[in-house]
Amino acid sequence: MRTIHWVCAGFIALIAVILMAFQASTTAQKKISYDELAKLLQHPQSVLFIDVREPNEIAVTGTLKGALTIPLGQLESRLKEVPKDKPIAPFCKAGGRAAHAAAILSQHGYRTVGVFGLDEYHEKVKDYIVYPK
Repeated sequence: MRTIHWVCAGFIALIAVILMAFQASTTAQKKISYDELAKLLQHPQSVLFIDVREPNEIAVTGTLKGALTIPLGQLESRLKEVPKDKPIAPFCKAGGRAAHAAAILSQHGYRTVGVFGLDEYHEKVKDYIVYPK
């Protein structure tokens, strides 16, 4: 009976370690500061912005001019649309989905410069915002 308890405890510990590693891989992405974002926006050819929000969110708040829009749930199936010759800055509303997108991109050999949530900088970058038609 004690052996079963130890096996169960070991299994639970292993699952916890795996979950922590997964969480670290999806949340340990560098957050882009406003100053960094401003520099990237001034040189749009130097980075590819990917908006991973849903179309209904983009319709309401707009997106960055020139950004590739791929909802997070479709990212892996649409990786062929993402060029590998530029660093990538995924973004979403608050940054959580962008961190997940950055992890997916990194796993597939893409280089990311960091992530951000558009809500935090929306007012400051309003001159770079476009709305879908």
